[in-house]
Amino acid sequence: MRGTHGWAEVSRERKREIIDAIVANTPTTGPVHAELDLTDRCNVACYFCNQQDLRTKEQIPIQKTTELIDELAATGLRSVRLSGGGDPLFHREINDVMAHLAKRGIVVDNLTTNGVALNHDIAGYLVNNKAREVIFSLNAVDAADYARMMKVKPALFDKVITAIKTLVEVRGDSIYPSIVLQFLLDRSNITRILEMYDLGSSLGVDRIAMNAVLEIPRERIDRELLLRPEDADLTEPYVEQVLRKDAEAGLLQIDFAVYGWNKMMDRVRARAGTVSTNMYPTAPSFRDRNDGCFFAWYTAAVTGNGDIRPCCLLLNPDVPPLGNVHEKSMSEHWRGPAFQKMRDEMREVLLRGGKVEYDPKRFTILKEVCVKPGLCWLKNMYFRVDEEFYAELDAKLEKVRKKEVRWLGTPKQIKRRADIYLYDHPKVKDLVSGDRLRRTYDWLRDSTRPLRVALKRHLHINLTDAA
Repeated sequence: MRGTHGWAEVSRERKREIIDAIVANTPTTGPVHAELDLTDRCNVACYFCNQQDLRTKEQIPIQKTTELIDELAATGLRSVRLSGGGDPLFHREINDVMAHLAKRGIVVDNLTTNGVALNHDIAGYLVNNKAREVIFSLNAVDAADYARMMKVKPALFDKVITAIKTLVEVRGDSIYPSIVLQFLLDRSNITRILEMYDLGSSLGVDRIAMNAVLEIPRERIDRELLLRPEDADLTEPYVEQVLRKDAEAGLLQIDFAVYGWNKMMDRVRARAGTVSTNMYPTAPSFRDRNDGCFFAWYTAAVTGNGDIRPCCLLLNPDVPPLGNVHEKSMSEHWRGPAFQKMRDEMREVLLRGGKVEYDPKRFTILKEVCVKPGLCWLKNMYFRVDEEFYAELDAKLEKVRKKEVRWLGTPKQIKRRADIYLYDHPKVKDLVSGDRLRRTYDWLRDSTRPLRVALKRHLHINLTDAA
């Protein structure tokens, strides 16, 4: 069974609670899923790591970790992802942490690791406690390229290969955990994808994931390493070779979120007579208008120094933490102003059906990747298969949109409707986007506020956001 970012562990009642909380803009009881980045300690320095610039030498002490797990379990936590700015297996008491998770009935939905510290004991825990998925971030096909990408001694490559073999052997005939071997592709190794596939196949893993390096944080490596749109044609024959080789086995999950590369992939698949494998399906009830993120009602990430972050994709210095578990309880943070601000921002995207431009003045917590459609692979990848959830979410959001997104209503309601109209009519937006129009709108809003407040108070005609 592959990981689902915890969604497979969530009951229908908790899913309904999430939907109702989105509609009402209130917190849920607590996160149902959490990413525990137990330690910032790491034994590699991957050039592509988005968390390297946040890394400290700290880890959550075992006593605080067990307290946090107990608190989260009491409010309904069902699963965790163990990953982080450092490798989770480098936490000094990782065995104790995993034992406590098992004691509280919390599933390890995903363990993402470089594999260097995975031993027979850890493999036994993962198998016996039915962890859902282990992703080995191998990234390279041989020791020399491993050293280039991970910035370590080449000898560690063989150590990781041994760790993968150990987990495969200990697992035996069990389906737990699903074992994924991940390779990251840049301009230095893109021609070697067939070698990568052969290595993964020989190790007996369940899935071979190949993904492009999309961004290099803080310009720490020459950007010439990144795959470019014009590289697609040069890569095409190598992609075709690996797709044809995988046609029967169906191990490959290959993804290129690079402009123009999808057309190349479609061409190759048509020529090779293959289809996308290991992709995440979409239920008929899913609508693009409901593509917005709902993580502020569902999950959170806690880093090695105790900082709380929105999710693993926003672990960078440009995103301030939502709090710290050493300062207050997780429940206090969950119901506090930072999480509520994030809920406000996510709800605005959902109410507008995704038809909203990213503006850092409007969105102080969310980033462009959270707002602009198609940039975040995480927010719907694991969830949009859920027919019942998205049918109910759509029905309830449509009702609340009719009440809160309209031309005749409060300034906030009118602004939402105007935003959608201007999003759909960019020429009109260009025409009216001047400062004079904004100043006129602000003057009308401010000068008519006393009248609108009086209408609301005495005649119950609600045309104002004021009390």
